[in-house]
Amino acid sequence: MRWFYKLIHRIVSKAARETFIARLDALNAAGHAISTKAQWGPRVEIHAADSSLVRIPDSAEILHDCWLIAHPGDKLQLGERVFVSQHCTISGDVSIGDDTLMGGFVSIIDANHNFERTDIPINKQGGEGIGIRIGEDVWIGAGAVILAGASIGDHAVIAANSTVTGDIPAWAVAAGSPARVIKYRNEEQREDPQDNIQ
Repeated sequence: MRWFYKLIHRIVSKAARETFIARLDALNAAGHAISTKAQWGPRVEIHAADSSLVRIPDSAEILHDCWLIAHPGDKLQLGERVFVSQHCTISGDVSIGDDTLMGGFVSIIDANHNFERTDIPINKQGGEGIGIRIGEDVWIGAGAVILAGASIGDHAVIAANSTVTGDIPAWAVAAGSPARVIKYRNEEQREDPQDNIQ
């Protein structure tokens, strides 16, 4: 009986793949640039609103159960050779540079709820989105959360389960919630502050 289940799985997987590619074709016809040649895992969801733009190149790899969401006016762009592990969410106006990789269960979300008023529920107060910029050759560890307005410089490393709310410089290794720089990958190349003392 095992052969039968394998056959059914293969048929269902092929049908799901064809449906997904048809969805990409429809999005591309609407003005997006989403490669059908990228490595797509099963059950990836892409939601792109009118007036948004999603760009994903041939060299990207996105594993299973990921969500990519672009709201009106958003530009969601992945660079060359970006790797997105399983169960990641990338939502909003987000730019990710070449050769960046992220572990599983990473959330990159550019929106925040307003909560200043106390006379109405938070879910009635609306929100705002502030774009997120992630540089080239960045490694984002599993379970990290990157929030609205965050900026991560080239060659930086974000430790697993960290929360990034602001700017992380190039070459930095950052950890914690909120994430703080704990060292630099290129320490030996950085100028010694003592050198500037007269």
